Amino acid sequence: MKKILNVSEMKQVRGGAIISDYCYPGEKLYTCTTTYGNGFQSTGAVCAGNGLTAVTLVYAQRKKEDVGAIETIACA
Repeated sequence: MKKILNVSEMKQVRGGAIISDYCYPGEKLYTCTTTYGNGFQSTGAVCAGNGLTAVTLVYAQRKKEDVGAIETIACA
């Protein structure tokens, strides 16, 4: 099971996909920003093999949370 980062660990993440001990071998830690239809933004991190997979994982999580209309998801 993948580790979910806590707030303190999230603050240590700086832009761009990075190799991290939090991720499985072959994955990188991506910082992702989700923008919603009402203009609200949320930022988080996800381990993934590439940027497209990172976006897909964030999208699936946000849909499961039923947080409202998603406008964009950008991961770097």
